[in-house]
Amino acid sequence: MKRILTGLLLVCLITAGILFLYFPLVKKDFRFLPFMKQDRPTESAMTDELEDPDHSLCIDFVNVGEGDCTILYDPKTQSALVIDAGYWNYASHVTEQVGRFGEVKEVQMILTHPHSDHMGGLTEILKKKTLPVTQLYYSAPTAGESAFAELKGEADRQKLLVRALAAGDTLSFGGAQITIVSPKNEPYEDLNNASLSVVIAHEGHKILIAGDMEREAEIALCDSEYASLIRDVDILRVGHHGSNSSSSYRFLDLAYPGIAVISVGAGNTYGHPDTNVLSRLIDLARTRSGGCEILRTDRDGDIVYVSEPTGLKRLK
Repeated sequence: MKRILTGLLLVCLITAGILFLYFPLVKKDFRFLPFMKQDRPTESAMTDELEDPDHSLCIDFVNVGEGDCTILYDPKTQSALVIDAGYWNYASHVTEQVGRFGEVKEVQMILTHPHSDHMGGLTEILKKKTLPVTQLYYSAPTAGESAFAELKGEADRQKLLVRALAAGDTLSFGGAQITIVSPKNEPYEDLNNASLSVVIAHEGHKILIAGDMEREAEIALCDSEYASLIRDVDILRVGHHGSNSSSSYRFLDLAYPGIAVISVGAGNTYGHPDTNVLSRLIDLARTRSGGCEILRTDRDGDIVYVSEPTGLKRLK
């Protein structure tokens, strides 16, 4: 009898050991049982790190591969502004990034120009209705482009406010003033030069989103009445993924950024960012008082800053 009891005890111990090791692998399949339901630890919102949420603006340069996406988030109004959203397959990542800031009651969109590496994600977000989008803005010279038809058609079906923008137009977003500095409302042979170039001013800080505008549009901007608005910016989202067709010396000398962010895909076949552009930025870093920090989404991932009355800082 003693041997039988010892054997049973040994079997029980072995069974318990197997269940202990195996249970974590299978417990997810039994979540319908009341005793198996567990509250997942919620990830704290990025806005929890802010010193003054009522007077802050979050700026997120999202890693969307060889594409572009910038998210602005206003904690006070719990609203977001999404400027481009990469290719269609990055829509879910963009949606997740918006949600990382906290509750989002309203989302506005800006399409700089109708190329798929900027527009695809916006179209997918609208079609899937993953964000509470209320307004869509786009570059006035690109209104007739066939590539823009699907996005505009979806916005019209959802009865969103759709508005064309050109140089001189302004928008208010939370405590930020947004000014379009390029292009003029006229035909362009190259859609890249018809990209909206956006200056975001908040609490004494300036952020310049250059879209894909190339040297021709850069020089025109430097000669325009809006040149003063791009002088000495705090952050420059470098034009056209660091292509050598953009970021001319004259443009960089005027913008004179303290931080240069390049949105670029790892191992891309275009050779972005171009070595000449990197050299220009390095030259700028050497000559500029305080230097110029060069960041890249292919190496640094999602790059998030917050503008507050006390200064501009990077969020981890």
